Amino acid sequence: MESPSASSVRLKDQFRSGAKIAILAPHPDDESLGTGGLIQQALAAGAEVRVIFVTDGDNNPWPQRFVERRWFIDAPERARWGARRRAEGQHALQLLGCGKVRSESLGLPDAGILALWEEDLPGPRPAFEKLLREWQPNLVIVPSEIDRHPDHQATHFYGLDAVRTTGVHCLVYSYLIHRPWSQKVMRRHLASDQLELTETEQSLKLDAIRCHHTQMALSGGRFSKFASREERYTLVQIT
Repeated sequence: MESPSASSVRLKDQFRSGAKIAILAPHPDDESLGTGGLIQQALAAGAEVRVIFVTDGDNNPWPQRFVERRWFIDAPERARWGARRRAEGQHALQLLGCGKVRSESLGLPDAGILALWEEDLPGPRPAFEKLLREWQPNLVIVPSEIDRHPDHQATHFYGLDAVRTTGVHCLVYSYLIHRPWSQKVMRRHLASDQLELTETEQSLKLDAIRCHHTQMALSGGRFSKFASREERYTLVQIT
């Protein structure tokens, strides 16, 4: 499968009535941080949006220790935290999409997706392939392969693998949450395309980010910066 060059297409032009957009989110909060503006603009143009949450974000000990004032976290406590984060993701999508965004939570091991990929285990692959085959999206949004978080890298790999395997004719764009240190030090965020958000869209995106109370406790300042005027993406070449 051959993708067009970055200079020949623009992400904004893919938003239209009848378009189908699939978003792959490693954890609850990635849907808001990475694609909060995209969801708003796509729905406003008449497109359909679906989100797959790969994990519930339950392996999140430091925020959980801070919020719950506990040190030891066992399996039941992790599961409860994951359920809380899953609910936050649903609340954020409700806010961004007014009930129009359908989602699915796979509940796979948080911080364990790259290990599944490296061991050639199914991981999220069956769910990704099922969505692509049955729904036939025009646009698939995946995390960046250069993201520092291993779950994001692995979701990227699994997503592209599903696109290749199913042969679905679509464009693939990536979003970057945890920038490589080189980009952070140089204060650069390299991307091939971006969406320009209005003040209203920025405000709603910020409200959606704030739905993730568990994460805002320790990362509120950093997370709030994602509600900026530009939302950046990179066109992914599928070969």
